[in-house]
Amino acid sequence: MRRTIIISILSAGMLLSFPFEAVAQTFKASHLQRAYERLHLTKSSASRPDLTIRTSGDGTIEHIGIPLFSTKMRTLLPSPIYDYLEYALLDHKYHINENTLQQQKIRFRNGSWTDLESITPSDDCTIDNRDDKWYIVRWNRQGKAPLTVAVPIDYELLANSSRKEMERNFCRDLKHYQPANDVKANSPQSVDPGNPEETLSTILMTDESGGVTVDLSLQLLFAGYSKETVGISLPQWMGYCRSVGCTPYYMYEGTTGDQAAAVLLMYNRSEGYAHLLFLHAPLSRLASPRQHYTGKVYMFIPTTNVADLFAKATGQSAPKHYE
Repeated sequence: MRRTIIISILSAGMLLSFPFEAVAQTFKASHLQRAYERLHLTKSSASRPDLTIRTSGDGTIEHIGIPLFSTKMRTLLPSPIYDYLEYALLDHKYHINENTLQQQKIRFRNGSWTDLESITPSDDCTIDNRDDKWYIVRWNRQGKAPLTVAVPIDYELLANSSRKEMERNFCRDLKHYQPANDVKANSPQSVDPGNPEETLSTILMTDESGGVTVDLSLQLLFAGYSKETVGISLPQWMGYCRSVGCTPYYMYEGTTGDQAAAVLLMYNRSEGYAHLLFLHAPLSRLASPRQHYTGKVYMFIPTTNVADLFAKATGQSAPKHYE
């Protein structure tokens, strides 16, 4: 939302008016806006030593929390647990949300919330992923007993959000994502229309120099049975999914008439979800420099449900890679 404020100056009998643009603060998710408003934060709050506030290049607030982890650790070992625990501690201390059910999912194996408030980013910390089911976070404090926290690997919990909000944000961010300039199309020499399985694998999963460009018309299927169709490029889809931590896996389904069918499983192990993209490509266009595929996307499937959904949609077993 943009508001225009007219500033008037009376000088030498002349009335001068010119606009001043005030731009409202934007947020990656609704829980961040609640924290911002609850704590009466402003843009100058970024310098507060008791808070960590991270913004994107366009000024959108991506994270607010109480600092628990060092910048070095975040860089060397990326994980969603950092933002989650820092916001959870902020929520616990300042009562951002009236509903405390999310906090109750955090299990203190050693220590308590009071102990967690005493942690600083300089404290020695280790993080362990236990069978893709739990994050075990342990701080070794000099002269004190270790503090150990267990958090279930649940994408809604780790994002402090709901599946419906995450789906809306996914759709919004996917449409606005700009692929890196170094993403290249595939070479026509690597395309063999007589072998659609290998051809689609090459087009979808590799970045080679050349001139094959793929446009996608994707129907995004939301929880609650609503749908939205978006038109994007293949690099846009692959680039955005990779940027949020997804690893792509490919499976070829077969052909029906002039249509080759394939599946892309975009698996986010660290957050416990996957996106399933079912694609159809016209066989008669596989050697063309510009191609157009259609598809359906199931978003934010808990990884425990991937095999069931894949089998229901295709009649086949899910790719083993996601396990």
